[in-house]
Amino acid sequence: MTSLRNILVITGLVAAAFFAASGDRYYMDIFILTCFYGTLAVSWNMMAGLTGLMSLGHALFVGIGAYSVAWGASVHGWPPIVTWPLGIALSVAAATVIGLLCFRYGLRGYFFAIATLAFNEVAFFVVSGNIALGRSDGIILPISSEDSLARLQFFEKWPYGLIIGTVLIGTLITGELLMKSRTGYYWRALRDNEEAAEALGINARALKLRCFIISAGISSLCGAFYANYVAFVDPRSVLGIDLSIQMLVYSIIGGMALLWGPLVGAAILVPFSIVLRGFTSIQGSDIIVYAILLIVLALILPQGIAGWFVARWRRSQALRRQAVRPGASLSEARPEAGS
Repeated sequence: MTSLRNILVITGLVAAAFFAASGDRYYMDIFILTCFYGTLAVSWNMMAGLTGLMSLGHALFVGIGAYSVAWGASVHGWPPIVTWPLGIALSVAAATVIGLLCFRYGLRGYFFAIATLAFNEVAFFVVSGNIALGRSDGIILPISSEDSLARLQFFEKWPYGLIIGTVLIGTLITGELLMKSRTGYYWRALRDNEEAAEALGINARALKLRCFIISAGISSLCGAFYANYVAFVDPRSVLGIDLSIQMLVYSIIGGMALLWGPLVGAAILVPFSIVLRGFTSIQGSDIIVYAILLIVLALILPQGIAGWFVARWRRSQALRRQAVRPGASLSEARPEAGS
């Protein structure tokens, strides 16, 4: 499959799911949350899959975007046209500082993951104890009595689905463009062998920082959307380590080798998790299922569900070409034999 075909197919599937869910608020909520977590997982995998940077503190940037919207709207009455860019700018600044510190001292692998987790936990406890940010109780956004496009407040849920669906497709297109660019090739070279890439003149620190910033900006955009959609944020929902783990789990189960692999993981697990919570009262039942799936897939499908599907498709295409080639050679040989 070509990259363009992948994007067109995914866009068609997202559009079909949107129209199928538009008539029911419950199904539209599932669609919105699937696109939300799918976009987060894709943005996380743009960093982990391209450069090998495994972040366990990516919820920090979601929280910055969400709290920028909540604080700006509740304290100053700022509209999303102000708070969304503010959240992205603050996340980019935070990612720049964190990236410069981590890459300055050559942190990678588990050390980079632990460092990002530490920054996330510091932010979690700072926000939990800050009166201006609602402490652990969170912030409730002011809600208008009627639909407001300027405030991104709607009674119906389909406008939110349209927004986050567009963000998802935009993220996938951005990822494809980056993967096909020269920078994308440099990122994959760093992932495969950083020392060899640096020996060839690639600036590893600057390129990894660029990827980290792009991923953080997209995550912040998702956080800003989440705040407007739910109209409430608290440290646990947007800064908890659970959110970072979910990005990782969706990416691994879907397939980290493919840009759209994490979206497959989210499309399977998010609806399943919502339905499971509706049928059982066991707290954390979805986490238990995630753990079991991770163990099973690590043993059976280490390349992830999407990776397995693509491998099967490529194998079938190769077998089909091999089956056609002998017939083609015979048809070409017959005129020569009769001449």
